[in-house]
Amino acid sequence: MHVFVQAAFFRKRLEILARRRYRVLPLDDAVRMLREGSLPSRSVAITFDDGFHDFHEIGFPLLREFGFPATVYQSTYYSDHRFPVFNVVFSYLLWRGRGRRLDGAAYAVPGVFDLASEEERRRAVDVFRAFVRRERYTPAQRNELACRIAGELDVDYAEILRLRMLQLMTPSELAEIAAGGIDVQLHTHRHRMPLDEKLFVREIRDNREWIVAKIGTQPNHFCYPGGQYRPEFLPWLRAEHVVSATTCDRGIADRDCEPLLLPRLPDLMSMTDIEFESWLAGISAFLPHSPR
Repeated sequence: MHVFVQAAFFRKRLEILARRRYRVLPLDDAVRMLREGSLPSRSVAITFDDGFHDFHEIGFPLLREFGFPATVYQSTYYSDHRFPVFNVVFSYLLWRGRGRRLDGAAYAVPGVFDLASEEERRRAVDVFRAFVRRERYTPAQRNELACRIAGELDVDYAEILRLRMLQLMTPSELAEIAAGGIDVQLHTHRHRMPLDEKLFVREIRDNREWIVAKIGTQPNHFCYPGGQYRPEFLPWLRAEHVVSATTCDRGIADRDCEPLLLPRLPDLMSMTDIEFESWLAGISAFLPHSPR
């Protein structure tokens, strides 16, 4: 999993995989071989969460250049809307406006938020997120709200839209990457994990039906949004015929892993090449490390 990394950084990771002759497998093959005990040594599966536009623009061409398969766990609701994902872009706007204060009263939201504080920025995101849900804002209304706040914080929102920052891939872009060998899998429709079984199942089914309708593939692998999972999710996923589910827990998957709680390596730009290669070699998984 790569979390908003630069193109040059990602290219270097792919170069390491190629130079060290790692076997990069499609996710479905890797999970099946893992379960059977037939997974070759030095095997790697590459996965991406959410399915943002920059994957189509940068990640997909690089993977195709190296001839590597990959999986995108695609959240689908915002793929039908040419707006940035509200929760993500709102957090970005507050970060850009750090050092200022945001008075929620101007937007019918209670509270004044000191954006110099990371804790206050997180609180503002939670409060505004609850507000737009409660008021049942459409994506267009959420986009308008983000635009207003950007103006107050002196952030060029028109540039964010022009660059398609924090927008998901469109149906046509997803069809293109799928035709190019990228595996599109489940990540919930609205990028959330309800604790109510019916709402949880609705997220999986809406997500799957969207992918089937727009891309024509039948997804059966899943990734927990934000890496958040609970024990009760596992039987719900099994009932929906989900074969595997990936967490954000650091680790190397082996045959004894619960297939609905697969670990992986979240690859961040703070991780050095040596650290990355030690994970590939299976060394770092057994060494103490500080959380990132």
